[in-house]
Amino acid sequence: MGSGSRGFTVTGVIIVLLASFGVVLCGAVAMITVHRHQLRQWRRQSRLVDPLSQLTSARRRAVAFPLPNRWMAIRSSNTPHLRAVLSLRGASVGWSDALSRARDRELFLSSPVDGWSFVIGGALPDPTMDVDALYRMLVGLSREIGEVQFFSLDRVLGFHGWARLRDGRVLRGYAWAGETLWNEGRMTLDERLLGFRCHDYGEEAPMVQYGETNPAITNTERVPLLARRWGMELAAATEMLLQQEGVESDDGGLTGLV
Repeated sequence: MGSGSRGFTVTGVIIVLLASFGVVLCGAVAMITVHRHQLRQWRRQSRLVDPLSQLTSARRRAVAFPLPNRWMAIRSSNTPHLRAVLSLRGASVGWSDALSRARDRELFLSSPVDGWSFVIGGALPDPTMDVDALYRMLVGLSREIGEVQFFSLDRVLGFHGWARLRDGRVLRGYAWAGETLWNEGRMTLDERLLGFRCHDYGEEAPMVQYGETNPAITNTERVPLLARRWGMELAAATEMLLQQEGVESDDGGLTGLV
């Protein structure tokens, strides 16, 4: 009788433990499900309410010259210091002139806009050509300046890249050109909310089925949205810079906006 009672007690304890484990497991699954649901909701809301998407499409029809496909955003208003760090020797030019000469093998620095300065020009390394040169440049600048961001996109080929550095340390870096060229740092919440698809080194992108949107193209189109979330996007800064210069198009609107 005593032995059977002890056996029943052990069995009961095991059942209670299994039941408790089941409760904990179900709770964890429920939390993961709720988190994923909230993330999908935030992602949909961010696509709907982000005003940059409206700004981009609205301005695209009145372009005098397109914005460059590569740019740096630097959190600094110290123009003399930035010119020294970037080794800019010649006279500074207006932003409209810089945009018209963006393919030249030079670097052009903008005037400060809300605490940010922008760099464009053909001398800015292209990650699809030499990602190591880009890495060295960004790290070197960040050590001298602080926060430096880089963005690139090619809407035709679907190539894209972005990086964020602070005090010489890469917080996030990613570049794609048919394969992953750079993937450093944890994927940020902003990337997740915008629905970016990033691949590890050597990972092949899945085949795109008929009627589906290529994730690489989707990533490329959303690069400006990421730039805006991290600080200020080039289109918004360009609008303000051209307003400061008083540059107008033939129909009285600002030029150089996309």
